[in-house]
Amino acid sequence: MHQIDLVETWLSSVALSHSGAQTTSYLYRKGLAYFLEFIHASAEDIQKDYELMQERDFKHKYGQLLRAWSGNMVTQGYTPGSVGAYAIAVRSFFKHNDLPLSFMASIRRKVTYHNRDITKEEVLHILSVSSPRDRAFFAVMAQSGLRPSTLCALRMKHLEPDYSQGRLPLKISVPENLTKGQYHAYLTFIGEDAHRFLRDYLKTRPNLNRESYVFTKQGLEEPMIRNTFSSLFRKAARMLRDQGLMDYEQTEKKKPAEIRLYTLRKWFRKYAIQAGFENVDFWMGHTGPGVDSAYRPQDEEFYRKIYAEKAMPFLRLETATPSETEKAIEEQRKENEAMKETLSRNTLHIAVLEKSLDDVVKLLQRALPLIEQLEKERKEGKAQS
Repeated sequence: MHQIDLVETWLSSVALSHSGAQTTSYLYRKGLAYFLEFIHASAEDIQKDYELMQERDFKHKYGQLLRAWSGNMVTQGYTPGSVGAYAIAVRSFFKHNDLPLSFMASIRRKVTYHNRDITKEEVLHILSVSSPRDRAFFAVMAQSGLRPSTLCALRMKHLEPDYSQGRLPLKISVPENLTKGQYHAYLTFIGEDAHRFLRDYLKTRPNLNRESYVFTKQGLEEPMIRNTFSSLFRKAARMLRDQGLMDYEQTEKKKPAEIRLYTLRKWFRKYAIQAGFENVDFWMGHTGPGVDSAYRPQDEEFYRKIYAEKAMPFLRLETATPSETEKAIEEQRKENEAMKETLSRNTLHIAVLEKSLDDVVKLLQRALPLIEQLEKERKEGKAQS
């Protein structure tokens, strides 16, 4: 009889129910592995226990073990979110294999390590110390709002025909099989900066074709994985912090810092929001099944126009945003006004001087006949003497 692999069968079921999400499968596998290590048993050992024990005793035993394991993770410093996620994974394994568990209160999952807003200057610093490939990846993420995992799965065909035509904003098509949850396809765009960095990087890649991955491992045609880009982003940020060019907190070693790769998605959402929440959510792939998706516009030119007019100007990296341009214009206007005022004062001063000079000339002209008469009388008196 063929031996069933309990873990792999369960993970296949998880992948199916979560639309093949690799992140979920990875998290569930990791969570169950931690639990099995804690109880010093295998998945098959648990199955045998169920076959040999009374159901009530089995429920009690493994319910206690699960609660003890959860408490141990809290003691070791795991966040409530991690504890809750791993506990859900273990309960999923038990449920899939029809293994009963006694009641366990749900763990309140909350964000422990918040990421702060990243500034444009900090993004530019990150880009300045990154390789052409990494610079292109970070810039595309910042101007498109795409998830790192989605970017790693993109192929050249998903940038066409805009990439070949050099069209801006450049449309990126995300097919259904690359979306989180695989609900439906969507699209987003990038602007001039990301487009330029992307072209610079792809020039280093000979023999590109439609099926080529956009971001690959150095010297290979294998796609990159998101964890690698997360690590590269952290490394660049730490280097800049050591140089005094960035300042951020990391409360605990080996724990998430305030600045991490996902802050680029947060930056996109913050500065693209002038285009409207519903459009930004669509570009970021936040939409799911429901009534709204049925009525959402499908015209890519509709989204292109909105992105070009209401998002792209505010997502610029190396060029000034409208607010910065307006500030520069206002400063120039003030300088011009000051120059005009100075010129006006100088003009008035010159006018006063010119009038005074005219008065002096007129006075001299009136005095000239008298001077001539006095000079004449002086000469005649001198002749008589």
